Amino acid sequence: MGLFQERDNQMMVSSKGDIILYIVAACVGILALLTGLAMMVNRLACGAWARPSGIFDVFSFFGTGDAAAFGTTESGCTAPGAAIGTVWVVALLIVSAGVLFGIVKYRDYLESDEYFIKRLRERRGVAKRREVNKAIGPRAARKAVENVRPTMVDKSLQAKTLRAVGLAKIAPELGNIEFGRSEGVQSWIALEESICFIGPPRSGKGVNVLVKAIIDAPGPVITTSSRADNYSMTASIRARKGPVTLFDPQGLTGKPTSLKWSPITGCTRGIVASQRATSLISATGLNDDSSNSEWKPAAVTIMQSLLHACALDSASVDTLMRWGTSPAGAKDAVKILRDYEAVGMSELGWAASLESEIESDPKMRTNKWFGVANAVSGLSVGAVREVMTPKGTDEEFNIDEYIENSGTLYIMGTKTGGSSAGAFLVAMMDAITERGREIAAKREGNRLDPPMALVLDEIANITKAWDGLVPLMADGGGVGICVMAVFQSMAQVRNSWGEQAASALFDAATVKIQLGGASNTQDLEVLSTLAGNREVLRASRTRQNDGTTVSEQLHEKKVFEVSELHRLPFGWSVVFWRNKRPMLMHLTPYWKSKYAAEINMTKKLYAQSLLEDNEDDRWQHHLSTAGTAETVVGEVVETDTKASEPQQKTPPITDDDSDGGTEHKPEPPSVTMF
Repeated sequence: MGLFQERDNQMMVSSKGDIILYIVAACVGILALLTGLAMMVNRLACGAWARPSGIFDVFSFFGTGDAAAFGTTESGCTAPGAAIGTVWVVALLIVSAGVLFGIVKYRDYLESDEYFIKRLRERRGVAKRREVNKAIGPRAARKAVENVRPTMVDKSLQAKTLRAVGLAKIAPELGNIEFGRSEGVQSWIALEESICFIGPPRSGKGVNVLVKAIIDAPGPVITTSSRADNYSMTASIRARKGPVTLFDPQGLTGKPTSLKWSPITGCTRGIVASQRATSLISATGLNDDSSNSEWKPAAVTIMQSLLHACALDSASVDTLMRWGTSPAGAKDAVKILRDYEAVGMSELGWAASLESEIESDPKMRTNKWFGVANAVSGLSVGAVREVMTPKGTDEEFNIDEYIENSGTLYIMGTKTGGSSAGAFLVAMMDAITERGREIAAKREGNRLDPPMALVLDEIANITKAWDGLVPLMADGGGVGICVMAVFQSMAQVRNSWGEQAASALFDAATVKIQLGGASNTQDLEVLSTLAGNREVLRASRTRQNDGTTVSEQLHEKKVFEVSELHRLPFGWSVVFWRNKRPMLMHLTPYWKSKYAAEINMTKKLYAQSLLEDNEDDRWQHHLSTAGTAETVVGEVVETDTKASEPQQKTPPITDDDSDGGTEHKPEPPSVTMF
């Protein structure tokens, strides 16, 4: 039973017999050392070896001081006794210092991160190399590409045969993000997973994962943040894959917004207005789990009517702000809706519903209008209104072009302060992901190819809640939308989304990643429970009059204790991949990637651009010219043969009623790959 069983405690020296045995062994070793040193001194002094009778000659030397105790050479020569004594003293001092140094270093090692990780890796409840390789290793990553990139993989019999015999390989980076190494295996997460990534401040989320995830994503990317770090480090590299757009209504980056987007866009369609209204109201914190949730339906009704009226009348966000903050001013929206309803261009009954809310009891009306006023509060700042007022199609963010051209959208904002635009940022992401679903429905495999990646850094600090995130994590992977939601803790999620929505979000994540430093024991206990238990042998010693007996018993212990999850060193994470055993993963920081030098250079250029105007021109020029460096990035196949099939083209988008713009370009031809 105990041959392959993990042991909880090794049998330590505790009995008199054990102690005596170790003392005797140490003494014999010292005597042998002293005898050997005496022989060497004799050899140096006399030029020949003397032959001692045994290691106990040391005691004779102590008694007489005569080096002849260690024997004499054939010529009768012996070394001076003082020389032997001196060598002994020096040797004993060196040995003592070495032993002391070794004890100190060993104690330090026992307290080190290296030993801590070694112990965790050796546990039976932790995934080992074979299991890791099968789940997220290179071969599994190549297989995942076949699902994630249906238009990029040659499915002919010839190609399958070449792959089967190893003459052709699919490049894992086509449909996966490389995270690091687990049990020595290069580990990839497929862009069909939904990822809940938890790490407290300063735990290395950005440098170890997010920067590389943004850069390596093969398709369009939406990335959020409340700081400029990710933008400054990745924008120029992403520009080589497609257009880079910065949407920064609050000016957090110190850079102008590249393109503008209006929340009114597309709201001539009632379904779009309804979806947009739900996004805006939910993002204010008025969600199903809030204490004021009973006012949400009325607030959504009001907001969808205002958006619909603005779109029909070609009004701007200035009008939306005025109506949203004043029920009396919103009477104009009722008239607009009635006029368009009369000619069959407005949603039936919306004018009457809005009028009913405006004419309702003043106390009730205040509660109903509370969420609406909060949603448009960010528009009170002129700079925010400016970036949401495109003056033409050239200024307006075109969702279809962004998706087709593998663009990168950097969304910057916070949920606090008078200039907060969090609600509108959420509405924008909803508009993009909904359009992504529509496009995916018309593509091969009913999914976006290449997949869209949402790297949502600081998402809980940008908005109070995003109702669309939970369903997106639940089914986004099936349509080619991969979500990586990044939080400081699950408590942060509960604070923004509510208890039930936070649980649903956590459950929807097929990959859960925990970094060290977390201190919420309730959340760490959940992960500890998910990791499960392991059986260990615990030895015990019993002393009785007739002797000492040793017994071993099986005990259950947790694979990871809460304190161990808290102590995870910088650069290490625990990964829960689907239903597999937890994996210890050493994350790869960006400075060990092939982009390290370029990232450091662009960081420096960005910092300089904030200080001098001419440097800002250099930064903008750098972004605009980076896109000419390469046309397709990452679409490389590790193969010894060339694809024999002709190139296949993805059908263009032809929806005339989309809210992402009216100009639709066919997608560039994709290369047929093995």
